[in-house]
Amino acid sequence: MTTSRNGSYVWITWLSKLMAGDTQCQWGAWFKAHHTEYKKAPSDFPRALWQVEHTKTLNELCDECKPNAVSMFKENQNKFTLKRGRMAIAGQPDLIVLDKLNNFTIYDVKTGQPRQSDIIQVLLYMACLRYMPLYKNKQLSGCVVYKVNRTPIPATAADETFNGQIKHFLNILDSECPPPKLPSHAECCYCEITSEDCHDRIENNETQCADLPF
Repeated sequence: MTTSRNGSYVWITWLSKLMAGDTQCQWGAWFKAHHTEYKKAPSDFPRALWQVEHTKTLNELCDECKPNAVSMFKENQNKFTLKRGRMAIAGQPDLIVLDKLNNFTIYDVKTGQPRQSDIIQVLLYMACLRYMPLYKNKQLSGCVVYKVNRTPIPATAADETFNGQIKHFLNILDSECPPPKLPSHAECCYCEITSEDCHDRIENNETQCADLPF
């Protein structure tokens, strides 16, 4: 049964997709930030196969990093939560490596096609983790790891300008007033919020059509 949260809660991947424009309907992310225990739509995404590929790629990355690593922190070890008033912001990078120069690199493994939200997700990790005790006053760089290539992200990219952009979107998700819904089949078919909570959800792919007068 859908339950209102005490405050708001944001998972980093919701925020990264919103900031990248992958998610046009801000209402969906706002709803998840303010509610829990809601019924979720079934998904035909082959998650088990994705998990196997993700784990394999992450293991290979760990093996590659070992020779130059002083310390490595993997998945559950990296889960964090930051507070912003009554809002909680949480995330979990795949791998964080401390090298012999005392610098940290945050890695996130992706098995699909490259997206701008992948880069923004790692930038968000970089921006948030520097407030955690272990990473204070440390240089944090990032890297998105795809199957055939990588996108390195310099520590300087998570600057004050980026912090201002984060603030803009966090304010949207933290607001008591929900943003307008922007339902479309392209998004609704991937959205986990059912018509039980979103009466504007589009279940079929009917395209509007009209006749030209010439």
